[in-house]
Amino acid sequence: MKESHFEEAVLDLNFYRDWASRRKKDLEKDKTQKTFFVTISREFGCEGYDMAMQLTDKINNIAKKSPWSIFTHKMIEEIIAGHEEDTTEMVREVSEQRWSFKDWFIDALVPKYLQSQSTQVFEGMRNLILNFANKGNCVILGAGAQAITHNLDPKKFFGIHVRIVAPYAWRLHHLEQSHKLSREEAEKELKEKENARNSFITDFTGMDVHDTANYHITFNNAKNSPDMMADIILEYLRKSGALDQA
Repeated sequence: MKESHFEEAVLDLNFYRDWASRRKKDLEKDKTQKTFFVTISREFGCEGYDMAMQLTDKINNIAKKSPWSIFTHKMIEEIIAGHEEDTTEMVREVSEQRWSFKDWFIDALVPKYLQSQSTQVFEGMRNLILNFANKGNCVILGAGAQAITHNLDPKKFFGIHVRIVAPYAWRLHHLEQSHKLSREEAEKELKEKENARNSFITDFTGMDVHDTANYHITFNNAKNSPDMMADIILEYLRKSGALDQA
C-alpha cells in the first residue's frame, strides 16, 4: 500500500517536549485561564488528517501568543512507546484490537500493576490525552479523545468535539483513489479499520461514536472539503474566545 494523506506524520519527541514546556510556561503566567482544544473523530476514509492540519495552520496564521499543535493517534502511540520499535508495534496492536474477555477477567482480579497490556496501553493514552487537554492549544485527532475529555470541567476546559462522516460509497472511492487500491482491497481496508476504531472506543470508554449528541459539530465530508470544515471550526473557536488568548 502506498503512503497517502491518510498516513499520519511520525512525531519527533523533541517537538512534544518543546510544546509541553512552552505551554507550561504560558499557563504559569495565568493559572486561571481556561484551556481550549479540539478533538476530531472520523469515519475511516474521511479526510480527518487533512482537515486537522489545515485547521492548525489557520489558527497559527492568526495566533498572537502561544501556537497550537496537532497530535494524532499515531503520534500518541509513539509518545507512549518512546520510539522503541518493539513497544511501538505492541501499542499499535493493542489499540487496533478488541478488549478480550481474558483482559476483562484479568483486570477484575489482579492489582493495577498486573493489569493487561490492553488496559496499560489505554491508560497511557488516556493520561496523555488529558495532559494535552490540560495544557490546551492543541488539535487531537482520533484515539478516542472526544470520549476521554467530554466530561472535563467546563469552567476550566473548553473542548470542541468534531465528527466527520461520509457515505460508504464516497469513502470507498476516496480510499481507492488516495491509496491506489483495488475495490476489493479498499473494501477490506475500510471494514477492518472502521471496526477496529469503533471497537476501541466502545470497549475502553463505553461511548457510541455514532451518537451525534457527543459532538459540537458533525460534517459530511462528501459535501465539505477539509478547507471548508477548518474554516467553520476556526469561526467556532473565534466566537468561543479561544483565539483571544492564542
